[in-house]
Amino acid sequence: MTQDEFYQNISDWISKDKDNWNHITLMAYFCHKYEKKHNVKFRLVKWSSDPGKGKESRDFSRLMKLFLPENFDDLSSLEKKRLKSNVIKKIYNYINWMFDYKFRSGDKSVTGTNIFLLPSMINEFERMYSSFIEKESKKDNFSIFISLIKEKYSKIFECHQIDDIHDLKILNNYCINYKLKDDSIEMLVINEAIKMGILK
Repeated sequence: MTQDEFYQNISDWISKDKDNWNHITLMAYFCHKYEKKHNVKFRLVKWSSDPGKGKESRDFSRLMKLFLPENFDDLSSLEKKRLKSNVIKKIYNYINWMFDYKFRSGDKSVTGTNIFLLPSMINEFERMYSSFIEKESKKDNFSIFISLIKEKYSKIFECHQIDDIHDLKILNNYCINYKLKDDSIEMLVINEAIKMGILK
């Protein structure tokens, strides 16, 4: 495959479900982001016939290994598949973070794939990604909580607004200030939130 053929395939490859991505698809996505930001194609290091043997592709292969756990080879095929899928999504976000956040403005920019392997970059991204995942997890947990409350205690919405955790904290203070009994609908809702770890 020539580099021209590689570039012709990029939009098709990156439009597929990320469960079907690999280190070559990640390289393709990197090239897509680079071209989108700079309006020029990224000049790849030449390869003989297989884009998987190119320098940039090998960088993303190394990055995948860095993000996978050390005991990866000892895991079941199902667990390996799940972890690989998570790592692909993580690197996808890493590429976006690099282009859209870390080097979104100023003189510096992403000039190659080696920058993704720098420990300082990985550590900075890991901190932000961990915080992002935690926030998303809380959002998902809150959505599950709201569905449960709508099913079990729908009348609560007739007298109280519960759109987010802040509203839930206000309701909790209301229960404390008015010393509501445990069997009141407000306290039943608060106790559900405590059971689910949404309130402490």
